[in-house]
Amino acid sequence: MKCPKCGKENEEGAIFCENCDWKLNMKYGGEKMAVNSVYFSFAAVALGIAALVTAFLVKVPLAAVICGAIGMFLGGYTQSFVRITGMEGDIRTKLVVIAVVGLLMSVIGFVYGFANLSF
Repeated sequence: MKCPKCGKENEEGAIFCENCDWKLNMKYGGEKMAVNSVYFSFAAVALGIAALVTAFLVKVPLAAVICGAIGMFLGGYTQSFVRITGMEGDIRTKLVVIAVVGLLMSVIGFVYGFANLSF
């Protein structure tokens, strides 16, 4: 089976490429996926900041819950998305860290906002 990322021919029935460790049944999106993961990482941080600001400074719990929920989804999705883009080295590590920071800020804003919601 030919690897969609690097093109190396692998044994039939192999799950991962022997050369680049790419999962052989996954399509490789290339550069477009890498660029999108940069945007998604920073969007996760922006939503995390919005969740914290609306929870602690503006004191609008519903906005904190909404921003936090979207930020948690985007942060969790992005840290996984960065891993499958095929990026390597420092940029990959930095983007995963940025996405996780956004995820954590979103969780804090969400929990604090949810705890202060009035029903």
